[in-house]
Amino acid sequence: MLNWNLYNTTIFIGAIGLLVLVAYHVFTRKIHDKTARYFFWFLMITAIAILQYISFDIKISQKYRAITLLFFPFEFLAPVIFTAFTCAYLQKEQLFKKYKYYLLIPFIAFFLIYTVVKINVFVDYAILSRKRVGNIRAEWNENLALLFTFVIGIWNYNIIKNYEKDLGELSYSAVIRKTKWLKNIYMTLILLSVFWLLTLLYIKTNINVSGNHNYYPLWIAYLACYYVFYVKSSAHLQRIQQERNEEEAVFNLSGLDKLFEPKGLQILKQNQSQVIAILSYFATSLFDKNKTKEVLWDIIENCISKLQLEDCVLYLLDEKKQVLHQEAAFGNKKQDAFEIHEPKKIPVGEGIVGSVAQTGNYEFIKDTRKDKRYIIDDKARLSELAVPIYVNGTIKGVLDAEHSKHNFFTENHLYLFQLIAKLTENKLVQVQQQKKGISITNDNSYYKEICALMEDEKRYRDPEIKLATLSKEINISANYLSQLINALSGHNFSDFVNSYRIKEIKSKLSHPAFIEYPVLSIGLEAGFNSKSAFYNSFKKHTGMSPTVFREKHPYESQFL
Repeated sequence: MLNWNLYNTTIFIGAIGLLVLVAYHVFTRKIHDKTARYFFWFLMITAIAILQYISFDIKISQKYRAITLLFFPFEFLAPVIFTAFTCAYLQKEQLFKKYKYYLLIPFIAFFLIYTVVKINVFVDYAILSRKRVGNIRAEWNENLALLFTFVIGIWNYNIIKNYEKDLGELSYSAVIRKTKWLKNIYMTLILLSVFWLLTLLYIKTNINVSGNHNYYPLWIAYLACYYVFYVKSSAHLQRIQQERNEEEAVFNLSGLDKLFEPKGLQILKQNQSQVIAILSYFATSLFDKNKTKEVLWDIIENCISKLQLEDCVLYLLDEKKQVLHQEAAFGNKKQDAFEIHEPKKIPVGEGIVGSVAQTGNYEFIKDTRKDKRYIIDDKARLSELAVPIYVNGTIKGVLDAEHSKHNFFTENHLYLFQLIAKLTENKLVQVQQQKKGISITNDNSYYKEICALMEDEKRYRDPEIKLATLSKEINISANYLSQLINALSGHNFSDFVNSYRIKEIKSKLSHPAFIEYPVLSIGLEAGFNSKSAFYNSFKKHTGMSPTVFREKHPYESQFL
């Protein structure tokens, strides 16, 4: 006889509903994005796992033994699929491919155990006793599945944190924007796993407690969260895919395919966010730098330093003396602005840096203790990466980084350094040719974006609005943004923001809906932080006080 009750019926119907809903979404919409596919498969597999557990409670599997042929250890597969989703979301697919077979070992092992158990059931427990089968399902399976879930959870946490660390060149808000949704999903699943652990401990430590009904709250919590995941995920994953398509378009238009071989191009694509940030930096932050020393220090401090390295020095070659001079640095070598602590000179051909200048080839040293060429600078370090910088086909300098960890540098570092070296070459060529600026036109995309923030999001209403904050938000330098606003609006940043405030205030002062509003209140709501700032700016833009303006312009415009 089947064991139906209100709770297990609700869970059974809920799991069936989630499975059908997600399966319909997957198979009818033909989802091409890997990230979305992994996520929806994760929801389906977890729904099936819950169905398997609840079927034992309802005793469907006991009555219809053939159903057990469809039972698999999905509780060991779901964490693996979630890891695949995490890696796809963070564009770290290579990491999952590298370890996926190891991650599948528990699933495969229990798949074989399940197979033996199924055969055992159909031969009426001739191989294993009913008690032993129950022990495998209730003890081995559940305990190891919970342990595996926590281990995978720790691994996923490290993947997310390492991804955020790799985005060091982006602002904090930009990094959070890229990982917040994923971290919310992850934290929810961790809390559910803790709930699972507490339920298990409650059952194990209380001799008067038994039965699957103790798991009802846990299964209901899982299903409730998965329904929320499904509802919230579709729009978010579509937006993420759209952003990736836009980044891919920027990447494809960058011309990197002409600078790097296919392998290097593929590695750069795996670090697409960093590459685009570097390209953006060179396109915007250096535009007004026209002295070699100023350019090199800016690259070191505002580009390379964001790659989370310990030490980096940029050398320039004295062609007459054939000596490399330390020109810019961060880490222990940096002393003050544009000053290096005890600058070192390295003859061409000596040391690892000198060898790069002599051969024109990069050096990738995994352990400096095994390389006799290594020259200690401020202190001994175990890893070194040195990349040549060319200008017009001849060696101009060397970009050199060291790290205290053995075998620290990867191919990712190498190709990012080579990209920076090539972009540095372009900038140094511009300096040589005395190109003192770039053309700024009204169709500039960054200017359009800052105007959209003002017009659509009304950001001028924030009395604490700052140039630096907005520049980080749209990922360009504050200096470049200031130049754009000056060139295209004819105002400095403060007047630019105030012009939007004045426009709104003028509209409200001449609208009948605001006739009873105090003038000062209208000004403060528009973003001014004091009466004096409001009155002074309004008079500067209109030539009269706001009170006089209201008297002279009654009801003439519509509220924006």
